[in-house]
Amino acid sequence: MRYDGRAEGSRVAHELLVVGAGTTALHQLTPVLRQAGCHVHRLEQAAAAVELLQGTRFDIVIAHHPLSGVGLDEFVAAVRSEGSPCRDSGLLLVVAGAAVEEVGPLLRHGVNRIVAAEAACDKVLDAIADLLGRAPRRSLRAVVQLELWLAQGVRRQLTVTENLSATGMLVRGATEFPVGSHLHFELLVPGVAPPILGEVEVARHTDHLRERVEGFGGRIVSFVGDGQTRLRSLFAER
Repeated sequence: MRYDGRAEGSRVAHELLVVGAGTTALHQLTPVLRQAGCHVHRLEQAAAAVELLQGTRFDIVIAHHPLSGVGLDEFVAAVRSEGSPCRDSGLLLVVAGAAVEEVGPLLRHGVNRIVAAEAACDKVLDAIADLLGRAPRRSLRAVVQLELWLAQGVRRQLTVTENLSATGMLVRGATEFPVGSHLHFELLVPGVAPPILGEVEVARHTDHLRERVEGFGGRIVSFVGDGQTRLRSLFAER
């Protein structure tokens, strides 16, 4: 078991944790990632990683499947558990080609990206860069009113966000809206007036067992007026 602890007083752009034996591509990429300002930690035993992840935040967790000593479902559940510092972090699985279909159902259900273990370095690097480039989300509770315009009239739902970014939101409830629906939203954030208005597309429904939230993840399609600027300013202030 090896854990490369943070150097005292050092400032790094991103913290990455690699769990498992790793792959040739991951080993070759480690110097590149460090040169790019990433601090790469490595743990071979998944059980030790699960314990570490309960008290330490990483921007990305990269797990080489199969894991040693911990089932994959158990590992993903630990990363996404209530109170986990990595609940909103990127989770990348590197798996042997034959197991890609086996772990496929976890994609967007706790796992953000899946890459074959035999993939070239650029494929792995693209997945890491994509996860690092995601808009940061905040566990921000705000009241949101959703509207779906239909030929029969307007369907409205009043609920709350579980987390929020400048490009998307995780909403509790409102699972009656199908994936692909475009909803008008009115976001009521404490201390912010007037409400932020726009349109959100239902991208997926959550997996309640893994994410501990019953609702949907939405991609913000557009804002009304200066809504996006005001939302970004809110994150900057916090």
